[in-house]
Amino acid sequence: MAIYRLYPEKDTFINSAVTGANAGRDEIVEIASYPRNIIEGISSRVLVQYKTSEIQSSLNSIVGNSFSASLNYYLAEATELPEEVNLEVYPLAESWDNGLGKYHDMPVNTSGCSWTYRTKNNSNAWRTSGFPTNVTASYSGSSFGGGSWYTASNDIDLESTSSHALYSELDLSIDVTEGIKLIHSESISNNGFVIKFVDSLEFETTSSMKLQYFSRDTNTIYRPYLEF
Repeated sequence: MAIYRLYPEKDTFINSAVTGANAGRDEIVEIASYPRNIIEGISSRVLVQYKTSEIQSSLNSIVGNSFSASLNYYLAEATELPEEVNLEVYPLAESWDNGLGKYHDMPVNTSGCSWTYRTKNNSNAWRTSGFPTNVTASYSGSSFGGGSWYTASNDIDLESTSSHALYSELDLSIDVTEGIKLIHSESISNNGFVIKFVDSLEFETTSSMKLQYFSRDTNTIYRPYLEF
């Protein structure tokens, strides 16, 4: 079996604690859920996108029509995980700017997307209502935003999931074959993917969970990739 890899055009993470902060140049991206206080939880989600031209040329000229595709991230650190942690991935329904910020920049960097906004300078908020067919979003309390994504297209379920037991391998490898097929056929626009905890684990108010992965901006050899 042949293996072919592409590397991200852009990736970042968005966090509901600082809704306007961009982290487009962080060496680490995170998926997280933890309490701000006893009544409000915080979540982080990863956004990643691969070049449309590279996907098309790879499938048309190298890989062919019979393939599987997976998103892959190397784990940097995991903290306070439950016995089982479940992640899900969906194709994003809106475009976004990667930006040049780091999450802890002071003042807050607004050069790209954040929890509330999908483009630079705190402009063009993520859709939170009036969704097109087969598009949805998920947020909590006053933390409106967090991206919007396709759940299905042409009766194809676009949810991809990954389950990890405590002490298991926590490097991320999630099948996104159906999403890539629809991007390749231009049935949906290529806006990349969102990676998040399942809804039942997000916005925790009683426990903390954090998965940190090496981003495309890492100075290590552990760059994320899309594998065919």
